[in-house]
Amino acid sequence: MIEDDIHDQLTKAYLEYFKANEAFEKRKSHRTHMSSRSWLRKIRKLSKLRMDEIHETYQAKKQAEKQGKQ
Repeated sequence: MIEDDIHDQLTKAYLEYFKANEAFEKRKSHRTHMSSRSWLRKIRKLSKLRMDEIHETYQAKKQAEKQGKQ
């Protein structure tokens, strides 16, 4: 089985958050409150990983271009 990359995990986490938030808006219970916040924390963690991944990819491309010109 192929493991999802960070982008896919982030997309799935958002969809889960969306469902959890809908449930929270319908009934503002402790469980729905905790679930919504949990998915937001997961999104924050995955967003940071994706930001780093994008930056590393860009830096590698920039470095390769720099070495290609030398």
